[in-house]
Amino acid sequence: MIIEIASGKHKLVIDSIAGGRATQWFVDDLQILGPKGDHPLIGGWYLMAPWAGRIRDNQVVYKGKNYPQDVNFQNWAIHGTVLFNEGQIRNQSETSVEVAHETNDKWPVKMEIVQKWSITNNFVKCQVTVSSRSGEFPAEIGWHPWFKRQLEKGQPAKFGIEAISQYVKDENFFTLNKTKSIGIPPFDDAFDVPTGKGFIEWPDALRIDLSSDVDTFVIFDEPEDVFCIEPQTGPPDAVNHPRHIVSPGKPLEASVKWEVTRL
Repeated sequence: MIIEIASGKHKLVIDSIAGGRATQWFVDDLQILGPKGDHPLIGGWYLMAPWAGRIRDNQVVYKGKNYPQDVNFQNWAIHGTVLFNEGQIRNQSETSVEVAHETNDKWPVKMEIVQKWSITNNFVKCQVTVSSRSGEFPAEIGWHPWFKRQLEKGQPAKFGIEAISQYVKDENFFTLNKTKSIGIPPFDDAFDVPTGKGFIEWPDALRIDLSSDVDTFVIFDEPEDVFCIEPQTGPPDAVNHPRHIVSPGKPLEASVKWEVTRL
């Protein structure tokens, strides 16, 4: 189902069948999200849950037991399961909507994942809650927007995050649970961002200032026409170095506010 939420000329188009992702983000007449690609991982703006990024050996290891997950892109189990599955629409209004999902049978503890999109004239807010009905298990969450480098007006995008260090990757492209000094772009890397803040600016068009309650961002800026700034609750494979254990009465929650300024 295609859903639109809007405040004036500020609009999000959301597809509940495609994981509850935003497929288009209009600020006045400017559409700023990258187009749909030839794989569900490419384009739009989607939630990554119940894990974000690549996981080592395509499995979650918890308390000595291995829980293999389905390979969904090339040789990897990447970015969770939500983006590949239809969600249930809840509490829809003109300016907000919730999309609910459940983990699949590969996740040993049944969890509900509820994402909420909200919009005003000047900002978009995305929120998510991961909760368990019974049992405990790690979880991580994040958002993966694809942005156009060049809009219909203005200059090419510039962007930044308040990072203090960069996570180390091994020879197999998996993120390790340790950091180093920040390297030189282009990146397909995770960063430690204690403030949870960043920005995007298309000079002479728009600026977006983002603030969040998470402390990890992934930057993917290798393509020439699009780039990604991905706020997450932990770096890729963090689910195997548990920061967050979801259990009854102890959900995992996160939110990001994307504040828009017309230039």
